Amino acid sequence: MKSVGLREEQKAGRRQSILEIARVKFESEKYADVTIEAIAAEAKLSPVTVYNYFGNKAGLLLALVSESDELLIAQLEAMIREDPGDLIESVAWFGQILRQHAMSYLSKQTWREVLAASIQFGSQDFGRSYAELDQVLIELMGSLIENLQSNGLLAKNIDRAALANTLFSLQNIRFFQFIADDNISNEMIDRTFRADLAGLAKAFGAPT
Repeated sequence: MKSVGLREEQKAGRRQSILEIARVKFESEKYADVTIEAIAAEAKLSPVTVYNYFGNKAGLLLALVSESDELLIAQLEAMIREDPGDLIESVAWFGQILRQHAMSYLSKQTWREVLAASIQFGSQDFGRSYAELDQVLIELMGSLIENLQSNGLLAKNIDRAALANTLFSLQNIRFFQFIADDNISNEMIDRTFRADLAGLAKAFGAPT
């Protein structure tokens, strides 16, 4: 009889195998053409097993994003600890890390499906879970702002939570623009985002 530890290890292995197969198929095929049945067949599992793990294709997308965000959060926390500099440099760096990590994990094509699902299923589990992941990133932006305030690079009377939400929302707009168009490079969006931040910095009286 298998031990509980072994069963859990095998379960985790199956889950990771399903996710990797799904990630590759989402990258190489049109999202609409990918089926749970095809993923299950490649994983040598029954479709019921895949449904039990993830529910549906949107659940697979969310699981991929969640897995990606665990690595992203660690990178952002390390960046914040490094005390990157003024408002423009630090927040632009935040955006760079996010975009570079996103592209190292999923293609623009797959991210477009993720963003579409976050809107389509906004009031369902997918949308709520995606919003929770974003909230973690907003809190990290807040930590970055706190760091700037502590170092005298941003006025301490600025509402940290409001500014974190504003900056993250602005970053998200540029991220969506970057994801939406295969012809827009990371460098192009970085220049645009830095121009956005320069305008905000002037408004807040921060160094530019």
